[in-house]
Amino acid sequence: MSVGRNEPCPCGSGKKYKKCCGKVEGSAIHGVMLEELESLQRGLIDYAMEHYSHAMKKQFQTLLHKYEVIRKDPQVFLVAFEIWFILTQPVKNGRTVLEEYVARRLPSIKRERTRNIFKMWPQARFLAGQLGEVRGNVYEVQDILSGEMVAVRSRQRVPVDHAFIIGGVLPFEQEYTFFMIDFHFEKDKADQMASWLLSQCEQAQEKEAQAYVANHFLFVLDGLFAIYHQEQEESLDYSELTWEKESQEKTAHTLLQFLQEEAVEEMHQQSAVLLWHLYCQKENPTIRKPEIYVGALYSLMQAYQIAGTDLTNAALAKRLSISAQSLSKRAKEMENILKSKLLEQGEKAGKR
Repeated sequence: MSVGRNEPCPCGSGKKYKKCCGKVEGSAIHGVMLEELESLQRGLIDYAMEHYSHAMKKQFQTLLHKYEVIRKDPQVFLVAFEIWFILTQPVKNGRTVLEEYVARRLPSIKRERTRNIFKMWPQARFLAGQLGEVRGNVYEVQDILSGEMVAVRSRQRVPVDHAFIIGGVLPFEQEYTFFMIDFHFEKDKADQMASWLLSQCEQAQEKEAQAYVANHFLFVLDGLFAIYHQEQEESLDYSELTWEKESQEKTAHTLLQFLQEEAVEEMHQQSAVLLWHLYCQKENPTIRKPEIYVGALYSLMQAYQIAGTDLTNAALAKRLSISAQSLSKRAKEMENILKSKLLEQGEKAGKR
């Protein structure tokens, strides 16, 4: 179809062709629409903050102590929360912030192609998988949630080769664009992350993996970041730990020896030493009988399913030549100090 330069642009913007799509022939029009859609994304975020900042802040506060890994980076945690809240959480009449914003903003969009894309935004989805072929600013993701190869359009060429990537995406004609940002990890973790995520989806009650990630996006990200940081935990150098008192370090050695004799996995041995180190930092105890603390901590590790054995406190006490009463009393004291970390380590152990 031939369009005169002074005729109305067929895209529906209301401008003359020469001042609209006539300036950006062919694939370059995608850049124009991306700019318009990115502006609408910013408008969506502003809309959420203007109308639902109190509700978002209230819900964010309830989650602060739930996801120990991603909360270590407050900016990552906040952005992940905003993505999840805006795309998935009903706020009024059962509609999400996204659905409400699209309904209000749609009539004011002039360009027809942009309007057609924008009205499909309520079909937002989450995707997760390994990056595949990259063609300019379009790259493919083998989405493990749907089993499909999904094309994602970006303003710039993606520099990360074969990374594992996850995030919320919005429709862009036959492609998608990420909402706000994506989260990507180096390719050496991709297989492990995919395997872990699929196992979580299989264990969940939701019928579809897509629904599971939408409902548990923050939990999923927390687990992926835990895998990402796992190598640092595995390379723990005990000599780098500092102790206020010699008796505390001696107890750490006694703890390690006991765990090795019980054939506890090395990963869980390290968790135990780090828990003991944290307790010493907070309480700075003077230890007369290391075995009481060893038994108490091991009892807690069993209770929080960090250690896979099922020794009773009586059996533990006999094994360590201490009284069961002393062990139980010390375990209660230590649990008050270490409960949040015990929950975190227990959750990690369950993911592996």
